[in-house]
Amino acid sequence: GFHNTVKMSVGVQELAVTYAALILHDDGLPITADKISTLVKAAGVKIENYWPALFAKFLQNKNIDDLLSNVGAGGGAAAAPVA
Repeated sequence: GFHNTVKMSVGVQELAVTYAALILHDDGLPITADKISTLVKAAGVKIENYWPALFAKFLQNKNIDDLLSNVGAGGGAAAAPVA
């Protein structure tokens, strides 16, 4: 089959494992380093070997739905009242 594998920049590698983790979560599957590696490889993205384990370990005890619902939340200054 047609699968050119090109080593990607760090940002692309991070996005690839993030998307793989989200796909696994969306399908109700456990987020493991092996499953992340399989998805990323199937997409033809070459990543450093540490990425899948890093993401799997980070996400192992996290509620992904809570993480997703909190994206962009917090930290900002309150809007000024309009006179």
